[in-house]
Amino acid sequence: MASVVIPAYNEGRIIERCLSHLLADAEPGELEVIVVCNGCRDDTAARARRFADRGVTVLETDIPSKSNALNLGDAQATRFPRVYLDADIRLGISAIREMAAMLGEDSQLVVVSPRPVVDLADRSWGVRAYYRVWTELPYFKEGMIGSGVYAFSRRGRARFGTFPDIIADDEYARRVAAPTERANTPGATFTITPPKNLRSIINVNTRVRAGMYELEARFPELSTNKGTDAGRTLRVIASRPDLWPFAPVYLGVMLVAKVRGHRKLRRREHALWNRDETARGAP
Repeated sequence: MASVVIPAYNEGRIIERCLSHLLADAEPGELEVIVVCNGCRDDTAARARRFADRGVTVLETDIPSKSNALNLGDAQATRFPRVYLDADIRLGISAIREMAAMLGEDSQLVVVSPRPVVDLADRSWGVRAYYRVWTELPYFKEGMIGSGVYAFSRRGRARFGTFPDIIADDEYARRVAAPTERANTPGATFTITPPKNLRSIINVNTRVRAGMYELEARFPELSTNKGTDAGRTLRVIASRPDLWPFAPVYLGVMLVAKVRGHRKLRRREHALWNRDETARGAP
């Protein structure tokens, strides 16, 4: 029914969890799964190959680049819809079936994602404050965010060639479609496990900001599909007194990330794989 491409960089701790959730209730042959181990220095490939009898193909490359991994997986994949899944996301077959139904031949949608849910268990007040605001903003509540998982129809994937070598591949995929051509699933969800402290949230958002600036510089024609802006975000916060106690945390994080994001892009520091390790935990 679908192809699933999973870029994996040193994911030995969690790749089996990802694949177990993905394949648990899938029918034999229902999924074509390609795990692309890019620049791994651990046992990710060996652990992923334990699922070979469930239709999982493992590719290996010495290049530690997510975009390169996505392109290698794409070259191997043969089915649509085409799902792109980060290894730290727990996604089941029901979500893929729902995305496939939404991307039918007669649908105006070309890219979809499960609806995000944020797991704030055991997180500090500061982390909770940040996400209290973020989850009420248009970017989170409208359309799709595709943060770690999204699916293209054949028509949607035909809109571009290879994935460009950029930081924000998820946002690039989102902006390839107009706001009316992308959506979250109404039923299926995926869980976002946030960083455990504000320092890590700032680090993640610094990379996000750098990715946005790079995307807008290299692909300005996609800006019309952005769907939201800072002015609208501030208006939403200003109109919601229930968010005011938490707004200083959110706005402070975003201000610091904005400054650091410009600096990061100027120094080309994004060439290194950068992710939050505090939220990954044990399998």
